[in-house]
Amino acid sequence: MEKVKLVRNAPHQKYHTKSGEEVPGGSTICKIGESPEALIAWAWKLGTEGKDYRKERDRAADIGTIAHFMCEAFLNGFVCDLSDYEQDKIDKALGCYSKFLEWWDGEGLEKVATETQLVHDALRYGGTIDLVAKRPNGDHVLIDLKTSKRINDPYWRQVAGYAQLWDENHGQLNTMRIKDHAIVRIGKEEEGDFQVVWKTELLYDWLVFKKQLELYWAMKEAKEAKPKRTRKNKND
Repeated sequence: MEKVKLVRNAPHQKYHTKSGEEVPGGSTICKIGESPEALIAWAWKLGTEGKDYRKERDRAADIGTIAHFMCEAFLNGFVCDLSDYEQDKIDKALGCYSKFLEWWDGEGLEKVATETQLVHDALRYGGTIDLVAKRPNGDHVLIDLKTSKRINDPYWRQVAGYAQLWDENHGQLNTMRIKDHAIVRIGKEEEGDFQVVWKTELLYDWLVFKKQLELYWAMKEAKEAKPKRTRKNKND
């Protein structure tokens, strides 16, 4: 069985249209305009407990990354090389992974694709889809894995954007189009913290995602059009 290494601090995925233009990813778009209050409150709480929020954030991100990788390895039949990561993080991720396995075994789903990187040329955005699976009746479903404490609205907008990406690139045949969507939330800290929510209709999530995408490009164009400051000559 092939062994694949999970590299720490790997560069973020970049997306390009067929013409070579770099475009934003769905995970960036769905957060545009969101209030930072929850993040500020979380960082403040950690500070009152004498914890560095940066270290806690990075630790949580590592656990989530490892858990995602373990799920991917199971679905694609390869062995994880986690030599870049500490054992305590691997142990936490194993708890997440076991919850996913138990759920998957009971769903009767068949994997179609994992970690699929796609670009929507017309709308100018991209994304990496965690998992597309097929039900026994042939319906294709899109599944997004989250290692978080709750399911937030931006997650559904991201899923809506990903479903459109898939249909744009694979939906020429109606049988390949996404018929249902799920967020599988796997908690990292508390035992048994696991949640699966299915949503068939994502029309309003998709409408908001498109507005966020428009705002992204408007802000980018405004930033590029802004005159650059020039240093004054000391002799002026």
